[in-house]
Amino acid sequence: MSREVEVYRLQSRLCRFLSHPERLRITEVLGTGEKSVGELVELTGLPQPTVSRHLSLLAELGVVEAERRGRRVYYRLKYPEVLEASRILRGVLSKILEEKGRLSALVSREID
Repeated sequence: MSREVEVYRLQSRLCRFLSHPERLRITEVLGTGEKSVGELVELTGLPQPTVSRHLSLLAELGVVEAERRGRRVYYRLKYPEVLEASRILRGVLSKILEEKGRLSALVSREID
């Protein structure tokens, strides 16, 4: 398998992993700096088992890394570019929604 094909496969996997709204929230919070699970629970409002499960998936993919300090484990984004990509996609989606709203308004006016 070529490197290009492997990169496409990994990109697809990353997009699937990040397609969950709760994982997106966690990555956004981690974009402000490293956090413990407890801090992530507090900042996201998600239950601790949910945060832990999503962190595990994100770590498996290689998006976040963990560091144990005493009894706590702190997580941080390994590649902050993931946030930039996510924000770019949200910007595109906002433009699409805005455009659809304008198109709906034009169609409504034409019907009236």
